[in-house]
Amino acid sequence: MASVSVSIDIAASAEEVWSLVGDFDGLPVWLELIRSSRLSDDGRVRHLAAANGSIIVERLLDHSDSNLQYLYTIIEGPDAVTDYTASMSVRGIDARSTTVTWASRFEPNDPHEAESLVANYRSLYLAGLTRLKVILEGRGRQDA
Repeated sequence: MASVSVSIDIAASAEEVWSLVGDFDGLPVWLELIRSSRLSDDGRVRHLAAANGSIIVERLLDHSDSNLQYLYTIIEGPDAVTDYTASMSVRGIDARSTTVTWASRFEPNDPHEAESLVANYRSLYLAGLTRLKVILEGRGRQDA
């Protein structure tokens, strides 16, 4: 089983960060790879359209506003993996500083591709979290 975990610190409150991260339908706001998202199954399944034309379908496994985290799995997607489970979590450091972690575990269909898949997911997570940081810290400067 392969795993990836990327964290970033953001100069914003945990509540502000969670308002974006915690929205299961909100990936297009801060992950540039994703062009659109549509929910089905009472909000438990999201259908993502990527910029490259790929379609990804993910199921929400658990969502906790009190713990500031959610877990999901990929039902259908372009990557050659099985048993993909990921988490998005937010942890307040203090009133104006927060750590966001995006992590996953998955089984590569071809073990020889594990390193490449890990690198691709790490790059994707870092790009998304970096964009999230830019958006949220930009809001803070506008409010000041």
